[in-house]
Amino acid sequence: MTVTRYLLWFLSLIPGFLLTACLRRFTNQIHNRPVKLVLFVLKACLAIWLAYLVIATASPFLWKYNYLLSGLYIALLADCLCDLVLVVLSFTRYKEIKKLGMILLCVLTAALFLQGTINSQTILPHHLRYSSEKLTSKHEFVFLSDLHYGSPQTQEAVEKALTEIEFLHPEFVLLGGDITDEHTEKEEMEWIFEQLGSLHIPVYYVYGNHDRQDRGSYVGGKKFTEDELKSAIEDNGLIILQDEFVQVSDDLVILGREDDSRLSRKPVEDLPAFPENTYLLCVDHSPYQNEDILETGADLQLSGHTHAGQYFPLKFVYALAGLNVLGNYRIGDTDVYVSPGIGGWYMPFRNESHCYYEIIELSPQ
Repeated sequence: MTVTRYLLWFLSLIPGFLLTACLRRFTNQIHNRPVKLVLFVLKACLAIWLAYLVIATASPFLWKYNYLLSGLYIALLADCLCDLVLVVLSFTRYKEIKKLGMILLCVLTAALFLQGTINSQTILPHHLRYSSEKLTSKHEFVFLSDLHYGSPQTQEAVEKALTEIEFLHPEFVLLGGDITDEHTEKEEMEWIFEQLGSLHIPVYYVYGNHDRQDRGSYVGGKKFTEDELKSAIEDNGLIILQDEFVQVSDDLVILGREDDSRLSRKPVEDLPAFPENTYLLCVDHSPYQNEDILETGADLQLSGHTHAGQYFPLKFVYALAGLNVLGNYRIGDTDVYVSPGIGGWYMPFRNESHCYYEIIELSPQ
């Protein structure tokens, strides 16, 4: 994330704020409470719809104007919060509520913008523990996913997180996909895999739906080829797992799945046979393939992809839709953990969840 991109990110907030301020001036003239309630619901729905368009919808138009749409989302969300604060104040003796509205809108918009922007640059560790009778020794490793390097975070934030990970001396590192995306320049792609390769720790990699820039045409063309990406990964000592497994110890096997967005992904019945009586750890970028999870019968699956919604309240919207969006789930005999990710999609903004990498401990039961 360069200084220029930060400036563009800040400037993108201004049109959305001005439009929302004009809307508030208009609604201030309305005194009918049922009408004001309907307007509040419409604004809230519009903010949710904008969040979904920005984060979960792929089209050349939306990708081109994501920053502007995000600015409007932030201002609308601030306006909704402003309405709620004013409702509370209406039960007090405070008489200058209308005058306070525009001040509150300014303050809340700035607060939301700063909170989400700072949050996107703050990478935290998250500890997880699982146990099984199949394990005969303890294993500690790191899982990280959805870095999307080149867009949401500064180089300093990424370097700090990788230094912390190296200091932990984990047994190995698992990369859950989308380390790069369509906005990543070739030099940025090469830099991040050089950094990951310099950890002096075994690193296993599965592809996500963005790594190979399948929608590069949406942003003016691919910045690197699939072969260049593969070479950068393997030349730095990282091991790619595409519907393949590696046995890291007598009691632990890692299965890496090809991303579900690719037709080359193998059905479960075509996967190689795994050693019996070992703990099977599956890494699949997408957490939505419940039938595959049941058929694979892994002891633990680690996934990312969702960014925990990234923009409030998408986490709750996805959960209402029955999707595995964040945290621990149990599907058949498999524990499934969905990470919020260490980065995010394009915009340097997260107000739904922190950026995390997971420190995972497996131990005998």
